[in-house]
Amino acid sequence: MQLKHQRAIPNERSKLAAEAGIFLLVGIVTALVNNLFLQWGQNDLSVSLALKFAFQWHTEIFLLGTGVLFVVYVWFASLFGNKWVGAGSLTLLSVSLGIATYQKMTFRGEPLYPVDLKMATEISFLVEMMGVPLAVFLAIVLFASFTGIGILLYRQTKKETSASVKRWRRAGRAAGFLLSTLGLIYIGQFNEPGNRLKAAYDPHAYWIPYSQDMNYYNNGFVGGFLYNLQTKPMEKPSAYSKERMKDLTEKYRSFANSLNEEREGALDEVNVVFIMNESFSDPLRLKGFHGNKDPISYFRSLREESLSGMTLAQGYGGGTGNSEFEALTGLSLEPFAPTISSPYTQIADKMHQLPSVVRRLKRNGHHATAIHPYNTTMYKRQDVYRSLGFDDFLYADTMRYTGTVGSNLYISDREAYREALVVMEETEEKDFIHLVTMQNHMPYGTKYPHTSFQSRGSGNKEEADGYLQDLAYSDQALRFLIAELERVDEHVLVVFWGDHLPSFYGENVTQQNSELALHQTPLLIYSNKLNLQGSVGTISPVFLMNQVTEAVDAEKTPFDALLTALSARLPAFEKGMYVEAGEPTPKKFRSELSPKASQLLEEYHLLQYDLTTGEQYAKELGFFD
Repeated sequence: MQLKHQRAIPNERSKLAAEAGIFLLVGIVTALVNNLFLQWGQNDLSVSLALKFAFQWHTEIFLLGTGVLFVVYVWFASLFGNKWVGAGSLTLLSVSLGIATYQKMTFRGEPLYPVDLKMATEISFLVEMMGVPLAVFLAIVLFASFTGIGILLYRQTKKETSASVKRWRRAGRAAGFLLSTLGLIYIGQFNEPGNRLKAAYDPHAYWIPYSQDMNYYNNGFVGGFLYNLQTKPMEKPSAYSKERMKDLTEKYRSFANSLNEEREGALDEVNVVFIMNESFSDPLRLKGFHGNKDPISYFRSLREESLSGMTLAQGYGGGTGNSEFEALTGLSLEPFAPTISSPYTQIADKMHQLPSVVRRLKRNGHHATAIHPYNTTMYKRQDVYRSLGFDDFLYADTMRYTGTVGSNLYISDREAYREALVVMEETEEKDFIHLVTMQNHMPYGTKYPHTSFQSRGSGNKEEADGYLQDLAYSDQALRFLIAELERVDEHVLVVFWGDHLPSFYGENVTQQNSELALHQTPLLIYSNKLNLQGSVGTISPVFLMNQVTEAVDAEKTPFDALLTALSARLPAFEKGMYVEAGEPTPKKFRSELSPKASQLLEEYHLLQYDLTTGEQYAKELGFFD
């Protein structure tokens, strides 16, 4: 019996070695194939581009990404104790990410970010974005995959093996799980200084801070995804110190005092209404696009009687939360690290310590209400609004008016305006109402079976015709709102702007128009008591509250004074697009700015670093008082 046992040990070792070899082979092949799939989804389902990226243009980067996916495979396989389950789990994850990034690139022209994974719980919204057929297909794939995993795990429990082999397998599984877990944790620190994986990428990667779609294109889906993992909002400026912030506070307090000498108005005498209208734009100003009639004729006439201009949208085809963040805080995404793509979700824990229009107006006696005719979890709005200081948040389930138009599933603009009017009527204090509409959200092709609008040149006529009808309904709703406000005794100031352009325009339009034109949305500042007229040009949303204080001739804080100085030199700016006053075309790099504009932007960066990452000296020194 002892001789048989001695002969069995080499056999068991050979078996374990063979199993380990197969385990590694399955993992490498699975990681390789799935990385190709991710590239396929990233590159508009082009097999040629995916293969060229992997084996001609960026082989080193592709292999690094494959290594990352291999670690994920080891983690899944060790967790479930089965290599086939590990391979299936990685494949399921990769297929989901590949389809999601293709959908996002198609509809919004930008890749899938890590922060977008938080949207996975928004089932109804995902179904609307993907369409029912694709959603049903994915549900079937998920069901089949989990069923297969269950069967494999069940069959695995039926296998008979020796106690020695079981011990070795358990040890290997434990070691694999531990090492892969540590590996994933380390991979998650990709953007931390000294990260060796980042160091391995750097000689071959071409990181582009101002364009994440090019980041993904040049560095692969895995590389681009890792580059966008959570990190510090900003790097520390070399000039940052308590003394420097003290100097800035004194400088802009003095400037504010000089501005306030002849100001006679007050914020506590006016109701302020922010209306960020979903996808509201002026399609007829785009080269290559034609419509048979003007969908926003009333808005266009109202602009002639009000203060108007354009806002520089941070995104194209999306980015609602980012435009909203800039308008409510006065802080721009431009100084943030390029990996901060959605501050509402990525730095939500810091919202309570940031300046906000909400707290500013509440100090002047306003009751602050946020209204969004959708659900509460998009962009973590419920938590963010609470942190920003809103007293109330009305959404689809708590609004009184929830009617829709045609086959549109989203609450109409008119109903949202009725909600805002009731809020103003019921509150005793002056109101600050921040309304983010939903009516004009994509998709557009199925909302209105019958429309009199006909378009040419968009690349997607069905979507374009539906969008024009959406705009027409928005235009009618605005006419209703203004008519109601004309009958209100109290002073009401409305700041109305679009968050971004829609994403259905094809190459015929996008190639004929400048990047600036594709990021400009209409802006209107209306008062039912003041005679506001003129143009503010193109401005960033960070300057909207400054327009309010200018309109009512209210006193300015040192922060207002800084924004006033900055807007005079650099009225609109985002990463890769700087609209300097008096210059006919935007500049692409900060280094191209005039010395004065550069100085002001540097001071603004110091303040934003102090607030989001630094010691918040400015708040202690009264910069916002």
